[in-house]
Amino acid sequence: MVQSLKRLFDAVYSISQVIAGVAFGFLCLSVGVQVASRYLFNVSFAWAEELPLFLFLWVCFIAAAAAYRQNSHLGVTLLYDRLPAGFRKVARYLELLITLAFFCIVFYYELDVANSIGSSFVVLKFPKYFYFIGIPVAAAIFIIFIIEKIIEQIIADRSAAV
Repeated sequence: MVQSLKRLFDAVYSISQVIAGVAFGFLCLSVGVQVASRYLFNVSFAWAEELPLFLFLWVCFIAAAAAYRQNSHLGVTLLYDRLPAGFRKVARYLELLITLAFFCIVFYYELDVANSIGSSFVVLKFPKYFYFIGIPVAAAIFIIFIIEKIIEQIIADRSAAV
């Protein structure tokens, strides 16, 4: 069971890395085309205004979720390091549960926001829903990785107790 969950978590991580990487590539390409066309040819493409905004949101949130899994975000452990060992375990679970609750709330409310958007991009002509759905998608990925960390913590605590 644990191995199949590990494969699932690894697959979600790999997919999120691919999505963020491809989106970042297109982001760089679209901004590069816009800069070159403005300065070299004195022409501006309207799509190059909207597309980078769309891609930037997806890159930021999906890459942040992937970075969370790798523990790449900054953390302030000043208080945690001063806790007695017994309280550290409780603090770790509390941190994971608060983080899980936060991303569940983000998922719920941002999904509501995405579903309430009825307009479309002016130039790109596709619904803004696809822009705003990036936040709940990233929140869902965060939730998956938080669940993974909870499972890892439980396994580590059980093996330490034996």
